[in-house]
Amino acid sequence: MSDIGLFDAIYSQRAITRYRSDPVPREAIEKVIEAATKAPSGGNTQPWHFVVITDRELVARIGGIYRDKWLERRGAEAPADEPAAYRAARYLANHMPEAPALILVCVVDHTKTYRPGTPGEPALRERLGSSIWLAAQNMFLAARGLGLGTRLTTTHTQCEQEIKDILGLPDYVETVALTPLGYPRGRFGPTDRKPASQVTSWNRWGGS
Repeated sequence: MSDIGLFDAIYSQRAITRYRSDPVPREAIEKVIEAATKAPSGGNTQPWHFVVITDRELVARIGGIYRDKWLERRGAEAPADEPAAYRAARYLANHMPEAPALILVCVVDHTKTYRPGTPGEPALRERLGSSIWLAAQNMFLAARGLGLGTRLTTTHTQCEQEIKDILGLPDYVETVALTPLGYPRGRFGPTDRKPASQVTSWNRWGGS
């Protein structure tokens, strides 16, 4: 299982929509998750948990929930003027039940006292999300380093309880992101991004 350098991964990382049907080796998934756990977190609380879904029936079921919710929001038929980004997302939604693997990124209240909907209590995603996104990016870069594709999705949070019930997630856990994981059908980068000089100021706004 070979990998590439960090900056090669950063400069060629992109959201992958199309995946080959090849299964992802467990060793590769474990390496990706381990990289996620090395991320910094507020107070070193490490409030993350990763539910890896490789069982084909479960992938189809969770992916089907995602597909149905996405199409419910955006429409079953693509409009003629649908932007390219949404066309790609639509393709992924329709094929999410076929993903080689899914990883559900979760945030956990380690005290196990959190209950959703408690008056005055902000959601775990709001309180601890900043730590979770760092772990997710570690996971995505590790996947790229191993030649695996990922894509960040959050549509599933609109039917979160259904997914939590299926996977047996307790109340003190909230889901943050659902990502497919697999070998891409297509290429990675180079990516199309604004030059750093266009989005950087030195010492004061607009300073060069």
